[in-house]
Amino acid sequence: MRNDEFAGKVALVTGAGAGIGRSIAIEWAAHGGAAIVTDVDEAAAQRVAAEIGDRAHAMTLDVKNRDQIRETVAAAARIGGALDALFNVAGINIPRNVEEMDEDDWYAVLDTNLTSIYRLCKAAIPEMRKRGGGVVVNVASVAGILAENRCGAYSASKGGVMLLTRNLAMDFAKDNIRVNAVCPGSTRTPRLEKYWEKSPTGKSEIAVLAPMRRSAEPEEIAKPAIFLASSDASYITGAALVVDGGLSAGLNVPTFERM
Repeated sequence: MRNDEFAGKVALVTGAGAGIGRSIAIEWAAHGGAAIVTDVDEAAAQRVAAEIGDRAHAMTLDVKNRDQIRETVAAAARIGGALDALFNVAGINIPRNVEEMDEDDWYAVLDTNLTSIYRLCKAAIPEMRKRGGGVVVNVASVAGILAENRCGAYSASKGGVMLLTRNLAMDFAKDNIRVNAVCPGSTRTPRLEKYWEKSPTGKSEIAVLAPMRRSAEPEEIAKPAIFLASSDASYITGAALVVDGGLSAGLNVPTFERM
């Protein structure tokens, strides 16, 4: 990929105040693009924008707020004349089984992780069409492929992201808009690190199940996401790129290791 791959192009990144979203915004700008750094935490978005420099603009965005979404997409398009890329990264998890989870929490997870993508794409696609095309990269999860205990809402939302990605790819290919997803496994983000604090080892209990036996760094998810947005992926749409250290590749059977 060329260092100036995204020169003259504008990307809006949600959940960019930390973790995977931050790394995506940094990678996009490193390849010449202008990054619209959005986060519900205004100070976090401003810190990341300051870290990137002149190629970044910070905006406050609660992805559950449809009015804010419309206003943010419009503002991003004004900055660049249109919008070239959308990275849907913002997400939450509330670990509960369905008996324990109340409806407000259920809808908070679905609204943040899945419905926000519908709303953002609805606002962003007309702006991409003005540019003659664009790209959308949705951050799904390995939890959308393999169910995780006590994470019914999260897994349902991420499975929905994967299928919505394919529907969007089918519907908007005619407009030269590509839509793909990245499915991370255990990744060292601030949200995941809070879970690890409750682990007896202080580390990810998911990571040890993967053949690579470690968690990803946010940059290791950002780089595949940036690849999907690049001209190197020009014939890829409707794909779900799994980046999970081999977690979903298959079962590791201890008996076979002893044979």
